[in-house]
Amino acid sequence: MNQSPPPLVSVVLASFERPQFLVASIESVLAQSMSDFELIVADDGSGERTRALLRSFERDPRVRLLWLEHRGVPAAVRNAAIGVARGRYVAFQDSDDLWMPDKLERQLAAVSSTARWCYTACTHIDARGETIAPTGIQPWVAHPGDIRDAVACLRAHCALPTVLVERELLALAGGFDERLALYEDHDLWLRLASRAQVAVVALPLVRVRRHTEHYSGRDELAAAECRAVFLDRARRLELSPPAAAELRRMRGLHAAHLARLRARAGDGSAARLCLRDSVADGWRYPRWWIDAAHVLLGPA
Repeated sequence: MNQSPPPLVSVVLASFERPQFLVASIESVLAQSMSDFELIVADDGSGERTRALLRSFERDPRVRLLWLEHRGVPAAVRNAAIGVARGRYVAFQDSDDLWMPDKLERQLAAVSSTARWCYTACTHIDARGETIAPTGIQPWVAHPGDIRDAVACLRAHCALPTVLVERELLALAGGFDERLALYEDHDLWLRLASRAQVAVVALPLVRVRRHTEHYSGRDELAAAECRAVFLDRARRLELSPPAAAELRRMRGLHAAHLARLRARAGDGSAARLCLRDSVADGWRYPRWWIDAAHVLLGPA
């Protein structure tokens, strides 16, 4: 039997439960104004209710379902879907976020021979779909072109479901690092930014959902550990002098924060070691001394 021609875009969606959000997420992909795409839903061992929901979409020829045993590692689930993708480009969707109908069309118009990947602006919504302004998130700013400095210093907000990338470039970058439970997307953007310029569509073409089941908000210490790995990898890149200085400050302050979290978790020796390594880059800043005091003296 002859296989159909490859689509222009492969949309990768990692799924695990969340049936209350999943239908709307999938439907927002299927409602795109351009139709030359496949949607690969990689399910990470969901229960029968979610699987039945996913099977209801199989009648659409653009939908492919990939059933996986549960691992709880989003990077691995996405990599599995990337491994069977056939499109020239790969786009990422999350199981709780929403795309605007012209997202893919606008991004495909923006990519070029030099800008081999693209991201867009986004808005944030709550569990009910109402627009919100989450605390702790800086206003979105477009960073086009060579953004290695901006990604390394976490200034470029490339939300995962806003990204579209040439599949060949994605393969060269190596996909998601499955050893990282969090910050695996930032880590990949850093490798993409080191290889190609990026195009930006400065329109909110994605609605990112924030809710109590949000994966990235579950473990503060785990997130801090992964952020430390990312910052250490960024340090090894050739950055501009201002970005390198900014990164040193970030690493020093974050290491002290990580030391404080380790001390709170009862790992005093690891906390003191982490604090020692942060002294050179962090001692100039009052925030470093606050975290250091918590490590050395305790919360009191």
